[in-house]
Amino acid sequence: MSHQFKPGDLALVLNHTFPPVIGTCVELISRHCVGPVDRRDPMDPGVYEKEGGEVVWVVSEDKAIVWGKWLMPLRGDFAPEQQKAKEAEPCA
Repeated sequence: MSHQFKPGDLALVLNHTFPPVIGTCVELISRHCVGPVDRRDPMDPGVYEKEGGEVVWVVSEDKAIVWGKWLMPLRGDFAPEQQKAKEAEPCA
């Protein structure tokens, strides 16, 4: 599922590795493209900018990072978008 998000949009967090974040409404701050996460070193955050990577958003909740695929747009009266979303811009 891809959406045409832009900074300042509101979104609902559908999934997250930190369960209390699920179901919260967040404001999108900035879009980034990152490479795969390497969990072998617990001291390494494992999220690095990478051309052609997956989209993540920095969001208002304590400047957390949320994968774009885990966000549902909220527009107007906070109803989910009904029309088919256009393809998101690729990471360059």
